[in-house]
Amino acid sequence: MNKPIRLTNKTAIALRKSAQKVRTMHNAAAVLLSIAMAAAAVYFGIKWLPAVPLMVVLCVLLDCAIVTQGRSQYLLLIGQAICTEAAARDIRQEGREKKRKEKAVSDLMEAKADIQRPVQKKAPDAQPFFEKEMSAALDQAMLEGKTVVLPSGHAKEDAADMQDDAPRRRRQQKSLQLIRNQAK
Repeated sequence: MNKPIRLTNKTAIALRKSAQKVRTMHNAAAVLLSIAMAAAAVYFGIKWLPAVPLMVVLCVLLDCAIVTQGRSQYLLLIGQAICTEAAARDIRQEGREKKRKEKAVSDLMEAKADIQRPVQKKAPDAQPFFEKEMSAALDQAMLEGKTVVLPSGHAKEDAADMQDDAPRRRRQQKSLQLIRNQAK
């Protein structure tokens, strides 16, 4: 329970320091009152002996009252510091949330504007989007024995020149596997 509460707000930090000062002042007042009451107990004890226990009981009661009041003030100020910190965090969070909402609205408006723009027509030399469709078209052309020009500018040779009587099928290439020697 000795761990201090982590505060980041300047007002909350000032409240905590103030709470520590109040507690220290109350404890110092209790010590000074105890010393004064002890001196008074000796003085009155010389004149009247039953005054000593009465002064000691009175000293204990006053010390308890002072320390309890000091503790109460300390806890009150620490509670205010915690509430101040929580309020500051809420205010910062609301600011972040507001900025996030503004960003989301602006992104949505940009997306709507992009959708409403006219679609540009494809260039005549545009490549097919799907590789499977392109691969299927190339395979079909090879089976028919036609020369095919790839979009990158390379030409395939005539399928009849490349193949014997039976068409060849491509093997699926497996991904490379790196094998390391684990012996040290």
